[in-house]
Amino acid sequence: MKLLRYKITPTSSFVSFPKGDMLFGQFASMLFLKGDDTLKNYLTTEPKIIFSDFLPRGYVMKPTLPLSFFGVNDSVKKEFRKKQFISLENLQKGKLQECEEVTLTQVKTAIRNAINRKTFSTDDSGVFSPYGIEEINFLKEPTLYVLYDEDSFSSQKLTSLLQEMGRVGFGKKSSIGKGQFRVELDENFKGFENISSSYYLTLSPTLLNGQKNIEKVYYEIFNRFGKHSNSNNAFKKPLLMVQSGAVVKLKKQQEYIGKPINNGYKELSFVQGYSIVVPFEMEG
Repeated sequence: MKLLRYKITPTSSFVSFPKGDMLFGQFASMLFLKGDDTLKNYLTTEPKIIFSDFLPRGYVMKPTLPLSFFGVNDSVKKEFRKKQFISLENLQKGKLQECEEVTLTQVKTAIRNAINRKTFSTDDSGVFSPYGIEEINFLKEPTLYVLYDEDSFSSQKLTSLLQEMGRVGFGKKSSIGKGQFRVELDENFKGFENISSSYYLTLSPTLLNGQKNIEKVYYEIFNRFGKHSNSNNAFKKPLLMVQSGAVVKLKKQQEYIGKPINNGYKELSFVQGYSIVVPFEMEG
């Protein structure tokens, strides 16, 4: 598989933060609507494409490890907890104490009105009823890592599809212009450093149960409540997923870990539980 990095230029605010499994879901929906069967039989084949979360340029998320692994003094532990990112270079060299407090996004509440075109009011009763939504604005240029099967996609096709996704808009409220962005292939990126280590960092939400290659793992979990708009049944089963930034110790080298899962009630509705992994040195 081949690894690419894209420069992302947001052209609007977002309502959903772009995480790898969500980006895959919208990407897969685009292919299905076009009649493209590249992802057919996804549950029984090797992954064709894996997305990372949106990340600050040159950074990845801080590894999910106990504070003792970072070698910081007790006097600065409170401040260190606020640092959510680490440069890719420092991570791979094992300089875990060099985490930084990088402000990638800013969240603000915007007040909006939903207009009923029949009554020309914001409520069926004619009462003025505005509502608030939280909008995400990117303060730094985000990047996106994509690992893909070269027999299934070309870099040109992949770039074109991502550009289309950016024009349409990603996630919630894309129908009113939210989640729009432009993409540009980062030609200077040549892949991660080939570090001789058993430790890896995940770049997106992952499903790790049943992974025989994992020797040890440090992680946080969260609930994913998904919705499928292309089936007769609009709901999926809730999932318990491993949050981005998990640290895994593997028995043998891999480019990615995880698995997909069918979480539909009556109809097939699969979720990507794969993540790109970054090898890094771990002392002690």
